Amino acid sequence: MTTNFVCCTKGQTLKEVHSMFTKTHSHLIPVVDESNKLIGIITKNKIFQLLVTIPSFDITIDQYYTSSPIYIHPNDSVEETRRLLLKHNVGHAPVLNNEMEPVGVVSTKQLLSSYSIVYSQLSSVLEIAYDAIILVNNKAEITMVNKGFTDLFGLNSKDVLHKCTTDLFPELDIENVIRSGISLHNSPQIIEGYQSLISILPIKENGEIISAICKVTYRGLTQLHEALSKVKKLEKQISYYQNEINEMKGTKYTIFDIAGESSAIQKVKHEANLASKSMSTVLIIGESGTGKELFAQGIHAASGQTGSFVQVNCAAIPPELLESEFFGYADGAFTGAKKGGMKGKFELAQNGTIFLDEIGDMSLPLQTKILRVLQEKEFQPIGSSKTIHLNTKIIAATNQNIEQLVADGKFREDLYYRLNIMRLNIPPIRERMEDLPEIIHTIIRRLNQGGFYIKGVTHSAVTKLMKHSWPGNVRELHNVLERAANFKTGNYIDADEIPTFDSLPQEKFVSQQVLSTYKDRMVSTEKDMILSALKEAKGNKTKASEILGISRPWLYAKMKKYQLTETL
Repeated sequence: MTTNFVCCTKGQTLKEVHSMFTKTHSHLIPVVDESNKLIGIITKNKIFQLLVTIPSFDITIDQYYTSSPIYIHPNDSVEETRRLLLKHNVGHAPVLNNEMEPVGVVSTKQLLSSYSIVYSQLSSVLEIAYDAIILVNNKAEITMVNKGFTDLFGLNSKDVLHKCTTDLFPELDIENVIRSGISLHNSPQIIEGYQSLISILPIKENGEIISAICKVTYRGLTQLHEALSKVKKLEKQISYYQNEINEMKGTKYTIFDIAGESSAIQKVKHEANLASKSMSTVLIIGESGTGKELFAQGIHAASGQTGSFVQVNCAAIPPELLESEFFGYADGAFTGAKKGGMKGKFELAQNGTIFLDEIGDMSLPLQTKILRVLQEKEFQPIGSSKTIHLNTKIIAATNQNIEQLVADGKFREDLYYRLNIMRLNIPPIRERMEDLPEIIHTIIRRLNQGGFYIKGVTHSAVTKLMKHSWPGNVRELHNVLERAANFKTGNYIDADEIPTFDSLPQEKFVSQQVLSTYKDRMVSTEKDMILSALKEAKGNKTKASEILGISRPWLYAKMKKYQLTETL
């Protein structure tokens, strides 16, 4: 922008304005009113045309200046200004401040000059880069390329410039990153026979993706793998000590184990950390598979509670056993009661945390009793006159619309208000897709801890996973990756081992299928455990219940549910 410029008024003559042009290098003079606000422009070419056609130099420019001209602001970017001037086919434009007063003049020549300098500097940086790098526009067309990239693919720059990566290099799948806005970092892939790491970063301007840069690291990976091996050893040591700490508190996860850096998940992690510092009740709302239990464990791990983390699935306990499971019972409280009585979940969680999962499925009578415990901070085991004063952190969770349950009379309004003090709304994966690569990495790490050997997920597999909306959330993703881990033929999970996802209308069916598989596995596992305990106890139900760590009434209920009485 040129700040050495002059202005004129519409009342000045052609002779006066011509004189101004002889004293400046600008091809444009802003026309201003008495308040110095822009009302138009007049160009040098226009003055020369008038001097040829108009006989008198003493007429004013009132009828000849251009009103409502194209103008720009000082904060507009070079690229925005360049596009604007080219769009309107103008070579010069005034620069105005917020009061619409001229503060300078800019020309396309200046812009192209500065653009050329920036371009040359960027080209120099790309050429000395050790990795293969390309820059593309929002149509995935290559605008810049370095020698490392052309060397990798055995091409010349003229063979790739202004060509679409979708046609030339589909394995990079850059258009998917441009479409989704999700960056990828160090995704492994075999490129031209080289074990490579691909990183793609979308570049945004005013919230819109205008380009992307792709880097392929394929040289010096031996040293990188050695460094990564050392990091993994350190991670294992940290994980070992963290597991020991977690086991002391009865949890497996902390808030730091929750994958993702998106603003949506960062907000919830911050809220979870605040919730851990208070004894107020916490209500976690989220779709199935979003990680509500993980958040609950993380809150307990970060809290000052020295007791255990006790989880209760309110939907899994038979209604007739709910009260005894929660509050326990005294010796001889009812027929079939365990000798010496049994501690309930609340007492087991004393000085710790009780996690009431699927709270929306709790019966209304039990809701009344739970409300009383929350209000009075005390309870009595069934058949006992002993009052136990509660020092337990309460966390509840549901995947249902709890406000609708209250409106339908299925959930007590007063209990809802008692629980809904510190509320965490866990976002589904589809609302934080930028976290997907990190979630994938976290799941792979946990699968390896469970006995698998997976070096990673290839770039093509990650991009395939990014195209799915994950109605079953993290649980569904874990299911897909574990399945792929069982079928993989190499060290990496590749795209061929990832199932082909159906279109959106079928996704609910996919989700239900995944959840059904989990439920079937849970039922099968629970049934097998009961049969194994009964076999070990030689049919003695009291001994079997002790082996399983459950009450005898609950064992009877489970045996009835799975029709095991006929098999014994």
